[in-house]
Amino acid sequence: MGSYTANQMVTAPGAIATALGLGEHRASLAAWYGEPVSPADAVCLYTDTEKALRSRLCAGLPAFQLHVLQLLGHFWMDVSISLEYQQLATSANGQRDRALLEIVYGQLLLSRRQRPALEHLDRGFRLAAGYLDASDYFLLVRRHDLLRHIPLSATQAAPQGLQSLLAEAAVIRQLQGAVRHTCRDTRQDTIG
Repeated sequence: MGSYTANQMVTAPGAIATALGLGEHRASLAAWYGEPVSPADAVCLYTDTEKALRSRLCAGLPAFQLHVLQLLGHFWMDVSISLEYQQLATSANGQRDRALLEIVYGQLLLSRRQRPALEHLDRGFRLAAGYLDASDYFLLVRRHDLLRHIPLSATQAAPQGLQSLLAEAAVIRQLQGAVRHTCRDTRQDTIG
């Protein structure tokens, strides 16, 4: 999808494939949709989604997942998506659509280390729980538990993919465990 200079972000091939999964009949609630996409690829993704959306709407078919894919494209095009998220939240057709929106929005925010990413992931997980098979359920439990260690702020950070976030979260968790372990072991016996 285009050529890049040394200073441009290059999209991982899996990121586009995973994002396109949102256009499928039943998008996975356990997939990671927050993988960074270059602005050029985001424009292509948005343009392709716009065409697919027109076709589905003209045929009278459900198109919510394509609207979520447009949200993803806008995010990576550096367009503010908070209003778009709110509009989609009010137009979700049931609990599964709402779960997908919350999970995708939370993942996008987390990929840039923004608050309130974890609140959206938690809400999405609660809504999605009844739609997940056991392996996907525990995958999300483990992933979200580890990602809780990522420090978040109100401002955007440079985008990070899932593997980078998980590696960083694992190091932070390990360091926090070492600090807690050290604190417990430094207790002094005052009796004698």
